[in-house]
Amino acid sequence: MSNSEQISKQDSLEKKRIQRLTEAFSTWAKEDPDSFRQVAPDLLRQGVNRATGHDPKASRRLEYWLLDEWKSERFEGLLEFQSTEKLDLSLCETFNINRFKGTNKSWLETLTDKFAAGSDEHSGDFRRWDRHVRDQFIIIGMIVQEEDGVTQGDLARNLGIKFEDEASRLYAANVVRAAKIAITRMAISAGLDDGIFSKATGHGLHRQHSFKSNQLRELTLRWINCHPARVLVPQVLE
Repeated sequence: MSNSEQISKQDSLEKKRIQRLTEAFSTWAKEDPDSFRQVAPDLLRQGVNRATGHDPKASRRLEYWLLDEWKSERFEGLLEFQSTEKLDLSLCETFNINRFKGTNKSWLETLTDKFAAGSDEHSGDFRRWDRHVRDQFIIIGMIVQEEDGVTQGDLARNLGIKFEDEASRLYAANVVRAAKIAITRMAISAGLDDGIFSKATGHGLHRQHSFKSNQLRELTLRWINCHPARVLVPQVLE
């Protein structure tokens, strides 16, 4: 068999494999819609992140679609699946917590213990985390990406909260506040007596949340980027 024939055969097999996988997902969705509904959003996030190189615009676009736009818009044509600059995961190989000292090391160890896949508290990997654990990870992951901070509205949207009335906006504020309180307690337990967040500014959905220390923000961002659950966080960039 010639090289061209071998390549043609491999292409044919790959197309058939994709077809079979597509059929498998369709069957899964029809026969067990509950489990499919729970897992499919994270699978989409992983796929979009891999295809677009963690492009922030693509991630944000997907989150809006998952939150509400799916009711009126089809997924087809929503995003451009083209490769951009990829997250260099080789950098994670050199990210060794033991190389750090003092409160930096304590903070990284606290994060690792809290969000360690497979612990009793989380009952498996990050896809099985309790809602409050996911909220805390997403909130940390979003805030560390922007030196000037992130609005409460953006945080809440990416937690899947809709803003239909005053009650839902109050609910969003309470969810963000509870997550930040839990994270602050983690920081204090790691020796960061003043916590890690600056005092929030502004009101309502425009309330701004940011890290107090840019050095600690960048360190935490490196840790987030090397965690498997980074796929839960939109706009994760190196």
